[in-house]
Amino acid sequence: MAGRIPQNFIDDLISRLDIIDVVSARIRLKKAGKNYSACCPFHNEKTPSFTVSPDKQFYYCFGCGATGSAVKFVMEFDGLEFPDAVEKLAGDLNIEVPREGNTQQNREPQYRELHALTQKAADFFELQLRTSKDKDKAISYLKDRGLSGKAAKFFSIGYAPPSWDNLQNALAPGEKNDSTNNKTIKQLISCGMTIEKEDGRTYDRFRDRVMFPIRNVKGQVIAFGGRVLGDEKPKYLNSPETPIFHKGQELYGLYEARKIRQKLTRMIIVEGYMDVVALAEYGIHYAVATLGTSTSEHHIRRLFKVVPEIIFCFDGDNAGRKAALRAMETVIPALQDGLQARFLFLPDGEDPDTIVRKEGKEAFEKRLDNSKHLPEFLFDNVKEQVDFDTLDGKARFGQLAAPLISRLPTGMLKELMQQQLSQETGIKQEILAKLLPTESEQPNQHSASPQRVSLQPSKDSIEKQNQQSSAHTNPHNSDTSPHYDGPDFDNHEEYEFDVGDFIDTDGITQPSLRAAVTVNHKENKQLASMTEKALTLLIKFPESAQHVEPLADFEPEDENERLLCETLKKLKRSPQNSSIGLLILWTGSPYTDYIKSIANKKLDYSIDVDASHYIQGTLQNLHHRALRREWQALQNKVATESISKLTSEEKARYLALPKQLKKHKK
Repeated sequence: MAGRIPQNFIDDLISRLDIIDVVSARIRLKKAGKNYSACCPFHNEKTPSFTVSPDKQFYYCFGCGATGSAVKFVMEFDGLEFPDAVEKLAGDLNIEVPREGNTQQNREPQYRELHALTQKAADFFELQLRTSKDKDKAISYLKDRGLSGKAAKFFSIGYAPPSWDNLQNALAPGEKNDSTNNKTIKQLISCGMTIEKEDGRTYDRFRDRVMFPIRNVKGQVIAFGGRVLGDEKPKYLNSPETPIFHKGQELYGLYEARKIRQKLTRMIIVEGYMDVVALAEYGIHYAVATLGTSTSEHHIRRLFKVVPEIIFCFDGDNAGRKAALRAMETVIPALQDGLQARFLFLPDGEDPDTIVRKEGKEAFEKRLDNSKHLPEFLFDNVKEQVDFDTLDGKARFGQLAAPLISRLPTGMLKELMQQQLSQETGIKQEILAKLLPTESEQPNQHSASPQRVSLQPSKDSIEKQNQQSSAHTNPHNSDTSPHYDGPDFDNHEEYEFDVGDFIDTDGITQPSLRAAVTVNHKENKQLASMTEKALTLLIKFPESAQHVEPLADFEPEDENERLLCETLKKLKRSPQNSSIGLLILWTGSPYTDYIKSIANKKLDYSIDVDASHYIQGTLQNLHHRALRREWQALQNKVATESISKLTSEEKARYLALPKQLKKHKK
C-alpha cells in the first residue's frame, strides 16, 4: 500500500486541470451560454440537466444533485476512489504522483507479486469450473441456487477441486510442496492460499468448494471465500489476514457494484456471498457482504463515501435482532445530516438469496422501500424494553433513548430525534438534556457552506420510509431554528461554490417567458397564494399525499411550485404520517430549513376542506396555467409567422389545446 499523497500536490494538480477537458473526454458536452450542458451520466434523463461551469471548475446536475470538481467527476464516472482518481488525472498530464512514507513504497514490489499470484489463483479456479472432472457437482449447486453463467462470469466464480495440492501444482510447477527455498510456495502461504504444516509440508487451503474472489477497489484479487457444496462445516471459509487482505476493511461486491454504470443511491449490507450474487442475478446491483466479521465503523464510513443511504438486511430471529442492534450502535456516530441508515428484517428462515428468487426484484425492492429508518428502529426497539403506557415506563424510555441520540453528530437529524423524544415522553427537552452524557459534543466535521433555497433538490436521492410506520406528533409549536450542516460524501473536496453560477441567463427567449407577460397579474398572485397554502397543508398533513395525483411533465415556475411537486413525489414514494418523518426525508437538502419553518408555524386559517382536495385543486390550476401558456405560445407563433410554420406535433397541439382548456375550465 502506497503512502499518502501530499495535499500540496493535490492542490497543484487541481489547479492544472480544466474540468471541461476532463468531462468532455468522457461525455459529449454542448456549449450553453457561459457554461456547458449534457444529459447527466449519473441518472437516466431525456432533457439535459447536467451543467459544467468552466469559471467555477464545478459540475452540477439539477436533476439528481450530483456535484463536484474534476477529481470527484472521475471518481464517480470511472468508479475510482480518491487516490486512484488522482493517479489517473496526474497520468493524463504526465505528472508523477509523489507519496509520503518510503517504507510503504518499499513494500510495493512484494504486494504486486502477491496480487499477481492471487489473480492467477482466481484464473485457475475459474478454469476448474469449466474443465475439472469434479465440476458437475459445483455447476449443479450453482444452477440449483438459480445462478446463470453470466452472473458467474461477472463475479469470476470458480471451483477448487477436492485434491490437496491442485493449486500448488498449477502455480508452482516443479517446486516441492514445502516451504524450503521455494519462493512461489512461500508466497502462496503469505497470501493465505496454502497452509504450512509443522514439518514444512504444505497443502491447499481451499478444496472442493465454490470459490468467490474478493477484490479491492482497484479490482485486484486480494483474497477468496469458499462455499461448501454439502453440509460440511464451516459453510463459508475465508482467506486469513494477509499483507494484502484485512477482512475488517473489505466488503465483498463493492467493486462489482461500482463497476456497473449506475447511479448508486443506496447499498444493502447482507451476510453471505451468495446473497450478493443472487441479488445481482435479479438486477439488484447494490449489495455487499462483510467477510466473516460484524459491520465495522470503517465499513460504514467507506460506504457513506459512495452512497448516502445504507440498508442493513437481517434475519427476523433473535440473532438477527441482536446483530441489528450492534449495527445501529456502530452506524449512529457516522450519521451526518443527509446520510441515512435503515433496517430490513426478513421472515424467519429466509435470506436475501432465497426470498429474491421467490418474490423477484420488484417485491424485494418494495421490502427495501418499506424498511425502518434508524429513528423509527431506535424508538421501537427502546419501547419494547419498557412499559410505555406507564409514567415510569416513559421515564425509563427517555433514559434509554437519550444517550443513543446523544451519539449522533450535531445536526438536523439529532435535533429532530431529540424533539420527537420530547414529544413521545411528554418530557421537556431541557430535562431530557440532563440525561445526556456530560462530555462536550464534537462539532459536525462535515460542515458545508450555506446553500440557497433556490437550489433544486435531487430527484434520485429519494429516501423511502416504511409505509406501516406509526404516526408521530407534528412539530408545529417549536420555534427553534437549528444550524444546518450539509453532508459531505468526500472529505477530500470542500470547495465553496454558488449554484447560481450554473444558471445561465444570457439570451433567454423561451416562449413561456414571453407569454407570461400577458397573463393577468392578479390571477398569478392568486395562484401563488394557493400554491403556498397547498405546500403548507402538504407539509403539515403529509398523509394527504396518498389521495393526490401528481402532475406529469409539469415544469414549475417558482420555488414553491417546485417544492410542492418534489415533496409530493417524495411522499408518494415514501409515505409519511408526520411532519417529522417528512423533514427526515429532506434532511441534508437546501430546503431543510425552509420546510422546517413551514412545519413549525401555526396555521393562520381554518381547514374547512380535506387537505388533499385543496392540494389537488391547486395542481389542476397549475396544469391549466401550463396549458394556457402553451396555447399562447402557439398563437404567438401563428400570428408572427404562419400556421404553416408549425411542426406536425405543434399543429396537433394547436388543435387539441382548445378542447383541453375548455375541459379544465369546466
